[in-house]
Amino acid sequence: MANLDALAFEGATKRNKPNMKVGALVYARVSLAHKDMEPELECFNAQTHKSAGFGELKEGFMVRCSLKMCRLLHDPSHFLLPLLGSKFPMEVAAGMNGRVWVNAKEPRQIISMTRCIEAVDPDGGGLDELGTKKFLGALDY
Repeated sequence: MANLDALAFEGATKRNKPNMKVGALVYARVSLAHKDMEPELECFNAQTHKSAGFGELKEGFMVRCSLKMCRLLHDPSHFLLPLLGSKFPMEVAAGMNGRVWVNAKEPRQIISMTRCIEAVDPDGGGLDELGTKKFLGALDY
């Protein structure tokens, strides 16, 4: 668990606060972490004070995967996201905590993305690019 203040969003004031429910999924960065306190989160870039993709993640699905897989998804030379992006439009937010949020137009596309991430995960299936293309070809998206 972590603390997310209502003012930790771009443009938030005491009068203008985001309206989120408890348990909402957010893409945030850790602004303060100390061993004796709960971590604090913020949903804006500390240098620019702009949201830059941070904030509530609506719809979609959250997948748990290994930290190794999260690092691979952040690597621009990794094959998975460009391969999935060539098949259908999608959104992905990969955290560094073993959680990846995926969203697409159709639920079956979200399921396909989830299954591919789980299959490519080095701690799971560990498929390479060729194996992933075959696996994706067998899925109904």
